[in-house]
Amino acid sequence: MTSAASPRSRAPLLFYLLACAVACLALSSQSFWTDEAETALKALPPTLPGWWHALYAERNTNIQLPLYMLYIWGWARLFGVSELALRAANLPWFFLGLAAIAHFLRRHPSLRNTALLLYCIHPFVWYYLDEARPYLMELCASLLVFGALFDALDHPDDTLPPLWWWLFGAGVTILCGAGILGVPWAIAALLLLLMRRSGFVGSLARAGRPALLVFAPILGLIALFYAWTLEQKVHISVLDPGVRSVLSLFYEQIGFLGLGPGRLDLRTNDLSLFRAYLVPLALLGLPLAWGFMVAARKRFGLSPSHLASALLISAGPALLIFALGFLRHTRILARHLTPFFPFFLLAQACAILLLWRGGRPFSRAAAGLIVVMLAISSLQVRFAFRHSKDDERAACASAVQVLAQGKRVWWVAPIAGAEYYRLPFSKVEIPGYARWVGAALPHDSGLPDQIYLCRTDLSDATGSTAAFIAAHGYHIAGIWQAFTLWEK
Repeated sequence: MTSAASPRSRAPLLFYLLACAVACLALSSQSFWTDEAETALKALPPTLPGWWHALYAERNTNIQLPLYMLYIWGWARLFGVSELALRAANLPWFFLGLAAIAHFLRRHPSLRNTALLLYCIHPFVWYYLDEARPYLMELCASLLVFGALFDALDHPDDTLPPLWWWLFGAGVTILCGAGILGVPWAIAALLLLLMRRSGFVGSLARAGRPALLVFAPILGLIALFYAWTLEQKVHISVLDPGVRSVLSLFYEQIGFLGLGPGRLDLRTNDLSLFRAYLVPLALLGLPLAWGFMVAARKRFGLSPSHLASALLISAGPALLIFALGFLRHTRILARHLTPFFPFFLLAQACAILLLWRGGRPFSRAAAGLIVVMLAISSLQVRFAFRHSKDDERAACASAVQVLAQGKRVWWVAPIAGAEYYRLPFSKVEIPGYARWVGAALPHDSGLPDQIYLCRTDLSDATGSTAAFIAAHGYHIAGIWQAFTLWEK
C-alpha cells in the first residue's frame, strides 16, 4: 500500500493511552478454566526442575509451548500465581504488539491509526488478553514478523537496517517458541522474504549478522526440542474437526464473538441459538462485508504480487494446520490460528479506511458502525455472563464444603482446576476425597451424595454419567458456569 509519509503525529501516544484503559478493563480475576489451570500448575513450582517435572509429567501439548511456559513460570516468581497475576503476564506482549503496529506502519499514518484503533477495541484481542495462555505472546510475535515483512516488501529498494533484523529475528524466535503451531507461519515468512527480496542474503550478512548470531542458536534448540516432543507422542485431545473449526476462525478473528452466543452454547453446535443474536451480528457483518467488497476491488491497496503473497503466507499455513487437525482427528479453533489474525486486522483496517474516505455519509456511517460494534463485542466478551469462564473455583469450594460434612462426592470434570483450587480428589474411593470419574463409571462404591459435572462434551462424551444421573433420580442442586451440581 502506498501513501506519502506525514509529519510526526501524536496519534500513537493517544492509542497507548487507550491501550492502558483497555488493559484495566479487559483483565479479570474470574476463575481459571481448564486450560488456564494447566498453565497455573506449571507456574506453581518454585524451582526450574519442579517446573520441568510438572510440564513433562502432564504429557500433553503444553510441552509444545516451551517459551510461554518458561515465561509464565518466571513471571509467577515476580507477581504470584493468582488469576489476575497470571493473566497480567499478557500485558507486555499486548503493548509490544501495539508498538509493532505503530513502527511498521509508520509510513502509512492513516492505516496505522486505524489498525491501532482496531487492535485496542477488537474482541479477539480482549478475549485472549484475559487468558493465561500463549495466544497474546503468539499475536505479538506474528505482528512483529508480518509487520517487518510488510515493511520490507513495501519498500523493496530500501536497505534493511539492523533494527529491522533484530525485530524480525525476535518475532520469528518468539513465534516458534510460543507454540509449535506458530512454526509454519515463521517458515512461510522466511520463504517469502527469500523469494521476494533481492539482496536478502547480502543484507543479512551485513546488517543482520548480530541478530542471526543471537537468534539462530535459539531457533536451533527450539527445533531440536520440538523434534524430541514429537518422538514422545504427547497426548492430543481427540475431537471431531468438523466445519466448526473453519467457521470459528472467521467468527472469532473477524470480531463476532461477543455479539453472539456464549462459548458454552457454541460448543453444542446448535445453530438455532444464533436467532436471538441476528440483529447485533448483522449490525457488524453487513457494513463489514460492504467494506471488504470495497477493499477487495482495490486489492486492499496492494499490488497484485503483494496481494498474492499475503494470501499465500496467511492461507498456506492455516490450510496445513487444518489438514493436520483432520488427519489427527483434533479440532482446530481460532485461537490455534492466532498468527492469522494480523491479516484480518489489516484487512479490516483497510476496509474501514476506504469506507471513510468514500466521503459519502452512508459509507462513513458504515465505517463508524463497524468500530462501534467491535467495541460493543469486546465489552460483551468481558462483562456479559454468557461469555464468562468456567467457574471451577466456585465448584471446587462447594465440593470442599460437602466433603467436610462427610459426604461422598464424584468429580466428573477436568482435574487441573481441582488441583489448582486444592480440591482433594482421588481415582479411588477414599473418605474425605472427591472421587474423580473419567470415561468409565466406578462400580466399587455406593451412590455418591453429589455429582459435579462439567461440560458434558468433554467430561461425559459417552453420556454414561448422564444416564447414571437419570437412572438414580438425582436432581439439580446448583449451577455455575460450565458446572452442574447433581444431588441425591
